Amino acid sequence: MSIGSQVVRVLRRNLHQAIYNRRLNEAEALLSQLKQEDPLSLETRGFELDYLIATQQWSDAEIMADKLLRLFPQSARIQYLAGRAYYRVKKYSQALQCLNESKNIHSHWRTLRWLGKTQTQLGLLSEAEATLIAVAAQHIAVDFDLAWLYERMNQPSRALEFIETHLSKHPDDDFAKTQRLRLRTQIQEPEALSEDVDTLLDLDEEVPVEMLPAYLQNLLESGQGKLARQFVLKHQEQFNEKTAASLGWICYQLQAYDLAMNLFIHGLANRTDDVKYLSALESAARHCHRVEELIEQYKSKAPDANRLYGRKTQLEKWMRGAKK
Repeated sequence: MSIGSQVVRVLRRNLHQAIYNRRLNEAEALLSQLKQEDPLSLETRGFELDYLIATQQWSDAEIMADKLLRLFPQSARIQYLAGRAYYRVKKYSQALQCLNESKNIHSHWRTLRWLGKTQTQLGLLSEAEATLIAVAAQHIAVDFDLAWLYERMNQPSRALEFIETHLSKHPDDDFAKTQRLRLRTQIQEPEALSEDVDTLLDLDEEVPVEMLPAYLQNLLESGQGKLARQFVLKHQEQFNEKTAASLGWICYQLQAYDLAMNLFIHGLANRTDDVKYLSALESAARHCHRVEELIEQYKSKAPDANRLYGRKTQLEKWMRGAKK
């Protein structure tokens, strides 16, 4: 083996470890060296895409994925990495195609994991279950994916089992603890949940954010709309944008459109590219006769989100038609 080949082999090994262990500054330097030593090989180009994924440069990763699929369509690794890139930009059908192709060329547990996650996103829940169960016993990382899947399948008790399995091996995982609390609130009897939250509110204690969706849903479903409105109006300024959006969807689905609009607006700043979110917000505004208010919201935010100019114009046209 030549000295040049030995250098390339060492660079590849070190680069793989740097990316895997999230030493991204080191990975950047190693990738630069590898591109000088071996610029055109499948392995180097694959590392370029791997690095873009690791550093969350999703637009560049998508462009790179398109290019590498044309150059190396028979590479299981390129198909896998391209699938990861497409997944992150929410092109789930393309991700599914790539991950299936990668599996057919050379099956690997990571490919199966991301295939299962993609199937879940596409609503292929039975297929996702079969895919993820096949690798769950050997790889604990899949526990979270199965928990999410069973939650999508409206089986919170089963989802909780996988979170508990994870916590039995990683008891200090704060994120998993948060998920466990949220799932427990879904399983808890509505009356008991309401009592727990009401007690915290009476004591002026902070209610864990994981308990809020089930609590609000129970109020609305049990005909306690007045209490739901009082709760939201009193506390909505304390909700972060993610929580506001989550609660907004519950209100929207249960036709509490005035509350949904309040909560959606609270979470709007970071959702201006989310077409589904904006459509629901506009629908809520029409239902509760607050379209003019939403137009003003769009007008104030449009300078930082050009998409809103067009949507504002459409709402203005709708208003003119509604007044005829």
